Amino acid sequence: MNEKLLNLLQKKMSAELNSDEEKELAGLILDSGKDELIEITTAMYEQYIPNSEISQIEKERILHSILYGSSKPVIPFKRAKSKRWIAAVAACAVILLSVGTLYLKNQLDILQERIIVTAEVIPTTQKTTHNRYIKLADGSTVVLKAGSTLDVSDQFNAANREISLSGEAYFDIAHNPEKPFIIHTGNVKTTVLGTAFDIKAWPNQKEVIVSVTRGKVRVEKNNKILAQLTKNEQIELDEKTLEPKLHKVDAEAIVNDWTKTDLTFEDVSLHEVVKVLSERYGQSITISNEEIASIHVVTSFSGTESLENIIDILCTLNKTQYYEKDQTIYISDNN
Repeated sequence: MNEKLLNLLQKKMSAELNSDEEKELAGLILDSGKDELIEITTAMYEQYIPNSEISQIEKERILHSILYGSSKPVIPFKRAKSKRWIAAVAACAVILLSVGTLYLKNQLDILQERIIVTAEVIPTTQKTTHNRYIKLADGSTVVLKAGSTLDVSDQFNAANREISLSGEAYFDIAHNPEKPFIIHTGNVKTTVLGTAFDIKAWPNQKEVIVSVTRGKVRVEKNNKILAQLTKNEQIELDEKTLEPKLHKVDAEAIVNDWTKTDLTFEDVSLHEVVKVLSERYGQSITISNEEIASIHVVTSFSGTESLENIIDILCTLNKTQYYEKDQTIYISDNN
């Protein structure tokens, strides 16, 4: 554990930091990884004795404001796995917001996504006519754009983690330093350890475009490294000339521009929402009765969330519940 960061956070809680220590604390948070932030905030939570009791609803409200801002409704988190660190973060929320950064918001969002996952089997070759969320055998997730094709070997995650893409996809890669994740797009190879990024490589497109939302990505061709990209960096690579064009971009905006397609619901029945989700996630979803199915929904999602996360939110908003049995999700009332 980074004792310096822990000590500065504790001093911040006691309002004992000077201006130089404020700057040092902000820098340490920027340089910290998600696992370290969880460990430190959890340690602080366990040591923290509040002057007044904070309700679970208020903890969730504070966390929700960090993750999403104040414009969206508060959504209680249900999963037992996440409650411990959610409470820890909530106890330190004022500190983290006062020194903090969009980086921390992004890391907490990533943590939420990694805690809640869905299980799905992908065929060796998958071509989709609609945007599709896929979970690979190593825990990595892919949002595949309509018309794209993803080829995955039967040996994927055994000796290596290599796949081929034609089209566009958003990848969130499970970290494994022993097995770099490699995506082949024509003659261009993109290599990562654990990060999130968008690749656009359509058959009739002369350029391969890689945009990084988190982490570090290496792009190469014929074993020649052409670029190493970090967050909000993009490369446009002409496959014939090998001439790379590097840009600073808003990578999240690029991803959201297409991944959220069909996931904005304006006064749509829950029945219609479930039809869209079933197709996108390849999962059977059943609503127990017509009254629940006719509930009208106004909400939107980024398209990179897991199905369980989305169903959890929908049920919370509409005061229903769900369970999974025989590979089918059932939504019912709370009675």
